[in-house]
Amino acid sequence: MEDKRKKKLIDLGAESLADALVELAVWSDAADDLVERMIAAPEENIQRFKKKLSSIKRSQRFIGWRESSDFAAELQTLLEDLRAGVSDPSVGIELISFFYKADGIVLNKCDDSNGNIGDVYRVYAKELFEEYAALCEDKEKVASIIFELSQNDDHGVRDTLVDCAAECLPEAIIRSIIVKIQELVKREEDGYRKRHNLILIESLARQIKGAELFKQTRIASQEKLSTAAHIDISRVYLESGMFRQLFYG
Repeated sequence: MEDKRKKKLIDLGAESLADALVELAVWSDAADDLVERMIAAPEENIQRFKKKLSSIKRSQRFIGWRESSDFAAELQTLLEDLRAGVSDPSVGIELISFFYKADGIVLNKCDDSNGNIGDVYRVYAKELFEEYAALCEDKEKVASIIFELSQNDDHGVRDTLVDCAAECLPEAIIRSIIVKIQELVKREEDGYRKRHNLILIESLARQIKGAELFKQTRIASQEKLSTAAHIDISRVYLESGMFRQLFYG
């Protein structure tokens, strides 16, 4: 059905479609935003992204849960401006990091009971970051940004970047991130920060199939391993092809 509609629209010709979009833009803010994005030069879309993000950060308006879906859609269009403007993946990961660094300002003035706004960070922004990070040749820069963002994750929306590290970084660099986090763990007292960093190490260990590292990290985080912990450890050994070693050493 959609293919038939698309073909019929193509058959209408460019001028008819342009007239329809202009008319639709008069009645719909979303359509107007789409038209502006389509006709803007790449650098103009980057400026649109920066301007919108600055406006959101300055705004004093509280977003109630009834408005949260519309606000989440607004955040998504901001990311689409970024996608339309960036051609250099190194620039892309820098700009998307600015978006993540604004998470506290954004989420502190929202009632995100339904999770829509958080999902923009956990899903849409993560996918865009992963896309740029995979193409970026400077993997050390990618690793540095992932590490920096993960250490200031007060709202729990940045951990997905660590969870996708293997999609954009070689194992050697992932191991270097693990070492940096381990150094932090050694200096930290028991508490949220330490537990959070141990969870990050577990995620990275699992991605590089480091079953023994995962096991030791889980042991470090719990005085007595629960049944769920034993299951998690067994699963990682199985995924790593080391299930026999778990029992026979």
